[in-house]
Amino acid sequence: MNEMRKTPLTKKEINRLYIRYLLFGCPGVDAIYIQGKSWPWWLLPFFRLYYTADEVKENVVRHFTWYNTEPIAGSLIFGIVLGMEEEKAIYGNVDPETILAIKSGLMGPVAGIGDSLIQATLIPILITLTVAISGENGSIIGPLFYVIALLAIILPFGYVLYKNGYNLGKASLNFFSESGISDITKAIAVFGLIVVGCLSANRVSITTKLSFLSDGESVMLQDMIETIFPNLLSLLIIMFFYWLMKVKKVKMQNLFYITMVAVIILSLVGVV
Repeated sequence: MNEMRKTPLTKKEINRLYIRYLLFGCPGVDAIYIQGKSWPWWLLPFFRLYYTADEVKENVVRHFTWYNTEPIAGSLIFGIVLGMEEEKAIYGNVDPETILAIKSGLMGPVAGIGDSLIQATLIPILITLTVAISGENGSIIGPLFYVIALLAIILPFGYVLYKNGYNLGKASLNFFSESGISDITKAIAVFGLIVVGCLSANRVSITTKLSFLSDGESVMLQDMIETIFPNLLSLLIIMFFYWLMKVKKVKMQNLFYITMVAVIILSLVGVV
């Protein structure tokens, strides 16, 4: 291990690494590694501070693995990994395989939370407000509002996750040995499922126009269903989609196209 430095990162250096993460969030995205090629680039300045040229190459290759998560929420993972890499570089008390295991184990649950909160909730809300502000005249105020509002929310949010992740990573030896990576990923996964469940209950809505005659009067099937079990159709749709993805292994993009075609056909025939 190189003796060129044995002191922790300064606040300025920590902030510079976060800016590097933001500005070069996905510089090497491809169909094989997804965001995996970005990690060596993000951590390269850090490795150069603590290692020799040959050791820098070894650490860069070590992080050249498959990786995919939501970038803003993923700031938490970058912070944790950075904190653990700092502990490894200074004290040598963190195993490299542990760092990679934590990085891989957290990206799925964090992606579920980030996609639900940011991609599926925040951005659609801001776009709706942008369209309303722009109006029929296409005012420039709408796009300006979107850019400013989005950056004002995601930048502080990502930075808070990054700093807390960094502090957690520095205390990783005791924390992860006591809690265990499996317990941590399970906890984040449960939270992600709660968020997705809440969004599903509020966002998924389906009604039917089907009706039938009862004692000579037309009765809407939807009204009867809502009386017996409110939002039953929405629940059945969610469970059906879960079955398709979990049991039948239908890919998300295929499910999207199937849903789009089904909605168009059912709307044309007057079912929904």
